[in-house]
Amino acid sequence: MVIRESLQYIQDAYAALTELSMLIVDDHGAPVTKVSNMTELAELVLFAAEREAPSFFCPRELVIDGWQRPSVVPVGRFGMKSIVAPVFVDEKAEYWIWAGVFIEEETKWLICEQPLMDTGEWTSAIEQVAALPARAIEAKLKDIEKMAVICGELISGERRKQQCREYGKRLEAVVADSSALADVDKLLFELRAFDERVDMALYIAKCPQGWMVAAASGEKAGKLRGKMIDALFPPLSSSEPPLRSVYVQDAALDPRFSFFVRHGIRPKAMIAYPAMYGKTMEGWVMIGSEAASSLPAALRSVGSALVQHWLLLAKCTEADMKMDRHLMRLSMLMEIGRAMRMVQNEEEIIRMMAEFAAEFAYGDFVCVVWSSDGQTAVVHEGAMDVEMAVRYRDDVCRRYGCHGEKAKSEVPALLDVEGKSVMEVPFFVGDGRYGVLAVHIKKGREAKEAEVYMTALAAIGAMMISGKAHGGNDGTVNIDMLSEQLTAREMDVLELLIQGCSNREISERLFISVHTVKNHITNIFQKIGVNDRSQLIALVYQLNHRRQRC
Repeated sequence: MVIRESLQYIQDAYAALTELSMLIVDDHGAPVTKVSNMTELAELVLFAAEREAPSFFCPRELVIDGWQRPSVVPVGRFGMKSIVAPVFVDEKAEYWIWAGVFIEEETKWLICEQPLMDTGEWTSAIEQVAALPARAIEAKLKDIEKMAVICGELISGERRKQQCREYGKRLEAVVADSSALADVDKLLFELRAFDERVDMALYIAKCPQGWMVAAASGEKAGKLRGKMIDALFPPLSSSEPPLRSVYVQDAALDPRFSFFVRHGIRPKAMIAYPAMYGKTMEGWVMIGSEAASSLPAALRSVGSALVQHWLLLAKCTEADMKMDRHLMRLSMLMEIGRAMRMVQNEEEIIRMMAEFAAEFAYGDFVCVVWSSDGQTAVVHEGAMDVEMAVRYRDDVCRRYGCHGEKAKSEVPALLDVEGKSVMEVPFFVGDGRYGVLAVHIKKGREAKEAEVYMTALAAIGAMMISGKAHGGNDGTVNIDMLSEQLTAREMDVLELLIQGCSNREISERLFISVHTVKNHITNIFQKIGVNDRSQLIALVYQLNHRRQRC
């Protein structure tokens, strides 16, 4: 409605300027505006002549290939002329301006002598029309050409505004939905959903070998997933990557985009969005179209906003996950300390160190070398065979000596052990007893975190071993009572307790009340001689460990 009203204002103004009747129609000939400056002759041409024969035109029938400018065309009866001008919107003629009716100066006498002029209404109308000389017609053609440009810009501008409003609503909906951008695949889906002309979307991430298509969306784009991008691919080839989105026209004709052509994709238009976090380039998000020769300018800004929102959301999620992991591991260290207090000897503490270190999962294997009273033992978990463990033990003894005095001053270090990156944490108990906790590090960025937690684990183990040597409380538990004195229902509750379930979760799984669960837990603690859940962890560890040795 806004476009129609604005077109009507423009049409009224140019009808007054050119002194011609005017009308704007669509591509099918349907009127978009009301006739401005209606003259008697224009009314006869447009309406009265319908009684005799169709006198108006349909743009589809009139259009000539390559018609770009206003032209003079015949209309109505012999010798009558009008001006028809295409209105281009996004390089396509979608509307037409009709301006008339007039008579050329040099042909008016001929028109008046025609036998068809036998009705009074036509004769009267023609006599009132001023004959236009060629220069006057040329001036009107220029005026109407300007009008066509203004109308085209008006329609394009209003459509862009409407498009921006629609993009804004969708962007608002996506941002409001916390699950809409849960991962990069959903981001690519949402970018494609903004405009039907976008038929492909990619996420290009940096890897050790260069830049790789980490995610892709689209019928053809899917086969690009996992492919390495050419070094010349813009904007990756730039020494200083642009901080804003990059628009590329006729990408398939650019040799730097040959990566797509080689895989059977010929994009006509593409937009690349930098995924920047601070000053770090995390990657590039790209959208493109094989069908459309251009993409809306609004996609550049709205796409950039969506990409940055996704990146910030991903970083926040990553930070939350790290925080949760740290809290979980700190809790685990506390439970480990409590559990170690329950075991009987230092050998079991060393094995617990290995098993709990493996739970942190920094790599493929864990190894603990323990030297006591001149005897050296090795405990290992994961993908480390016996031969490799023995070789590592011998290397530790060579480096630290028989009494391990060197372990007092050594700090955790990242070493190469048979081609594997290993975090080695030495610990010293005294009286010639020392140990080394070694953890394989699969990802280099986790080395610092591994150093912190493995150092804490080694310190807890050393402290517990030292406490045993000085007659600390061993907190023995009668394991045989576990299976003999508990009822079947109490065993069910115990199993869920060990899994870390809350009282509420136990009640829901066993279909009993929370109050009943509490009674069962009280009975379990009394029967097997423990005071809290941490002691249960030690109890289960002892049971499993002893069964494995049997």
